[in-house]
Amino acid sequence: MSAGTGVVARIGAAGATGGADTAPGRVAAAGRALAAGHPVLVDDDVAGSGGTLVVAAERCTATTMAFLVQVSSGLVYVAMTPARLDELRIPPLTARHCDPSPSAVAVSVDLRTGVTTGISAKDRAGTVRALGDPTSRPGDFVRPGHVLPVRARSGGVLEEPGPPEAALDLCAAAGVQPAAALATAVTDDGEVLGRGGLAAFARRHGLVLVRISEIIDWRRRESSVRPGGAVAG
Repeated sequence: MSAGTGVVARIGAAGATGGADTAPGRVAAAGRALAAGHPVLVDDDVAGSGGTLVVAAERCTATTMAFLVQVSSGLVYVAMTPARLDELRIPPLTARHCDPSPSAVAVSVDLRTGVTTGISAKDRAGTVRALGDPTSRPGDFVRPGHVLPVRARSGGVLEEPGPPEAALDLCAAAGVQPAAALATAVTDDGEVLGRGGLAAFARRHGLVLVRISEIIDWRRRESSVRPGGAVAG
C-alpha cells in the first residue's frame, strides 16, 4: 500500500469529510480531521495561490509525512506562533525588513536525537512533532535541518489571510497545539495545483477541503462571541 493510499483509507474510515456541506461545517470537519491526525486541504481563495496541505504538528506520523511529500513539492514547513519560535530561539531566515512575504520563513531545523539524516519521512515527522511539543527546548534542535518553521502572524487570518495563519486557526478549531505542518499541493506532473483542481484532489485523497474565506468568517463569528480571540502566542 502506498503512503497516499494508507492516508486515504484512514480518513475514509474516520468519516472526516461527513457533514461538511456548509462553510461552518467545513471548518468544523477540518478541525475534527486535524484532531484525528489527518491532513486537510486549505484553498487560498483570497490570494488565489492554490492549495496547502495541513497536518497538526503533534499528530504528524511517518506515514502522513510520506503522503505530504508524495503529493506536494517535497518542501515541508511548520507554521508556528512568533512567541513559540522565540522561545525555541529559531530566528528568521532573513531579516524582517528584507522579507517580502507576510509570514517569515525561519532557519531550518532537525530534531537533535532520534533521527538519522533528518530527510526521511520518519525523521521529518519526528522533527515536526517536536516543534509542536510545548515541552521542547532550544537545545532539542540542530540547525540547519530539513524542516522549515514559518512565523505565522499572531492574529491569524484576521491579521493576515495566508496559509500559515489559516493552519493555526484550524489548530485552534481542532483543540491541538498551535503548530502545523504545511506542504503545497501539486499535480502528478509536479506543477503547483491550481484552485480549479483542488476539489478533485480532495476527493481523490479523501481530504476535507476548506477555504481561507470560510476560516475568516468562522474567526469573525468566534471573535464576536469571545472578543479579543486570536491565535495563541
